[in-house]
Amino acid sequence: MLDTLNPADPGFARDPYPYYARLRAQGPAARVALANGTHAWLVTGYEQARAVLADPRFSNVPPARAGRPKPDSPAQRARGCLARHMLNSDAPDHVRLRRLTTAAFTPRRVDALRPRIERLTDGLVAELSDRLAREGTVDLVDAFAFPLPVLVIGEVLGVPEADRADLREWTYRVGSPADALAPGAVDEAWGALHGYFTALIERKRRAPGDDLFSALVHDASEGGLDDGELLAMAFLLLFAGYETTMNLLSSASLLLLTHPDELAAARAGGEARWAAVVEEALRHASPLEGTTWRRTTEPVRLGDRTLIPAEESVLVVLAAANRDPARFPAPDAFRPARYLTGTGTGPGGERAAPHLGFGHGPHFCLGSRLARLEAAVALPRLFDALPALRAAADPDTLPYRPGLLVRGPRRLPVRTDAAAPPNG
Repeated sequence: MLDTLNPADPGFARDPYPYYARLRAQGPAARVALANGTHAWLVTGYEQARAVLADPRFSNVPPARAGRPKPDSPAQRARGCLARHMLNSDAPDHVRLRRLTTAAFTPRRVDALRPRIERLTDGLVAELSDRLAREGTVDLVDAFAFPLPVLVIGEVLGVPEADRADLREWTYRVGSPADALAPGAVDEAWGALHGYFTALIERKRRAPGDDLFSALVHDASEGGLDDGELLAMAFLLLFAGYETTMNLLSSASLLLLTHPDELAAARAGGEARWAAVVEEALRHASPLEGTTWRRTTEPVRLGDRTLIPAEESVLVVLAAANRDPARFPAPDAFRPARYLTGTGTGPGGERAAPHLGFGHGPHFCLGSRLARLEAAVALPRLFDALPALRAAADPDTLPYRPGLLVRGPRRLPVRTDAAAPPNG
């Protein structure tokens, strides 16, 4: 067991699961020392994670003393403003903020995006094929897993395509531990995001379009969002709208490239098998490693032995809960069949327990249906168009996103020629 947990450590980022398994063996929650000089309670068991995420005694409003003390600065003020989003709020504010965005993510509106997602996917796959022919090796994250969800969420929200590279860099920084980046990089990104969204909202006020940002801006005069809430909502919807799906696409692709039998089964099994691949990727390689931080508003007992005092920082580790052997047989194995009815891993062959890839409770991910749809469309189109796709690097050496919030490979080099290393 590590004496101090350092989320910026590359080895931990690449494979945190042994650490989480040892932590889970200690009990439903454990108090750990963090590299930023603070302590926090990490919840790693499946049942306890679900209980905490549905328990109002665990507030989503961040504790005032979370993290290292930081002096006042323009970057800190920008960070404070953008952090006012609904994931950092409790009822009734959370209910009000969520209600204002729910209409954009109804099943009907999400499903109506399928033809557009299919066209975008086919275009990206064609570009990827051309680049592979010219360059030999291409990063699948940059060429496919990142641009698809950015293009999709950009259309939903009304974010210009030309801005996507800058937005990716800024959101990458703010979602990473400061220790993993150059000094000042995180503060610079918070300031840049604040400035960008301020200007974008002003453009929507002057020239609204048929997009979610425009609707939110023009609803503000009718009891909707104030300017600070608009900025925070813009940041959250963009960050959550592409970050999770990017990691889902890249992690699922890597799992299929390293499990050729599962890839062959998916290609032969049709939509149901591909849907099972998506669900198992969400469980096995949780794109959200942990939830946003919570704090106890009173002492809370988890199980028989664990008492978490009031005003303590608590993190529900979704990646750990999704590999709890008490709920998932062979939790470290990639087995999409566990999400096929009649061939699952329950006593009667039933599907596995619902994973927590999108969280649980009142803060369950609003865009879960959109993320699933993008993956269900993109993965079969990618592998059908490029059946000879291979990993072009040792999977055990790939760099992963640092931190405790989101998880996925930062790069995934692929190639199609016979010189590619064998999969598996």
